[in-house]
Amino acid sequence: MSGVLSFQQDSFGTIQSAGMRMSKRTLVVTAATESFAPLLRGLIGSLHQWTRSPWTDVACFDLGLGNDSVAWVRRHVRHVVCPEWDLPVDSALRVDQSHLRALTVRPFLPRYFPGYDIYLWIDADAWVQQRYALEWLFAAASQGSMALVPQAHPNYRQAREGIEWRMGRLSSYFGEKQAQQALWKPYFNAGVFALSVNAPHWQVWSRRFHEGLAATSGKRCCDQTALNYAIWNDRLPVNPLPATCNWLCHLADPVFDPSSQLLCEPMRPGQPIGIVHLSADSKGARIALPYPHDGPGLDLRFHGPTYQRYRAAGNAPQSMPAH
Repeated sequence: MSGVLSFQQDSFGTIQSAGMRMSKRTLVVTAATESFAPLLRGLIGSLHQWTRSPWTDVACFDLGLGNDSVAWVRRHVRHVVCPEWDLPVDSALRVDQSHLRALTVRPFLPRYFPGYDIYLWIDADAWVQQRYALEWLFAAASQGSMALVPQAHPNYRQAREGIEWRMGRLSSYFGEKQAQQALWKPYFNAGVFALSVNAPHWQVWSRRFHEGLAATSGKRCCDQTALNYAIWNDRLPVNPLPATCNWLCHLADPVFDPSSQLLCEPMRPGQPIGIVHLSADSKGARIALPYPHDGPGLDLRFHGPTYQRYRAAGNAPQSMPAH
């Protein structure tokens, strides 16, 4: 059926799109400051787990990395770029919060990195545990829709403060009446998304982002607010993916499954998480290990391969690059 993704699962649990065999040139993009360098290394390390990668190239925006970090990143990605300010952000913010360029570059990825068919953004505080998430994101975007994950899951703790945060930014950008949409419409997280080079979303997103910045004199910078407003009001096509493709750890801790050595959803049947996102205040989070283990718990950052089933299948992930 047209517009419906079709997947098949191989004996190792890898999900493949029946309509896409990676013939397209795909680029994974991220961005980081020096304070995020350890997390950035985790993301890049997780992308290099497999002997055959499900992406063509990787790119990184340098938002103030140290010399050693830049040298390390250059050894493991195709492109390293220092971005400009692509939108009218307040001059004081540009000086005090230069990391905000990680938000303003997102609607302009094809301009920074021409020559690719699909762009996949992953925040530097996320890492890939299972490749099916990458394959699903690329496959969904190949059909012309934006591949995104809504901030919704039965286990997510949706605090009132989070809703008020969304509505406050929507109100400052587009007015109080428009902000009411956040109460009932699906809200998508912009920390992980995939989009084809010719999709209309890029232009509409940048326009709405520009409007929001203009309404706040450039003093409030929120790409996610502009994107959700554009999806709702400009009817941009979206292909929603499950929460396991962008698991927001600040909303719910994953659980560790000793049998598979994987982080999983904290509900039965406990699907393995594809992308672990150490969002908001979860960057140093630890989770308790199941009985009889004790101690400080498991650090949720990427520390290299521990996936026993890949080893058993003779397809062990490569070690996290260290040089």
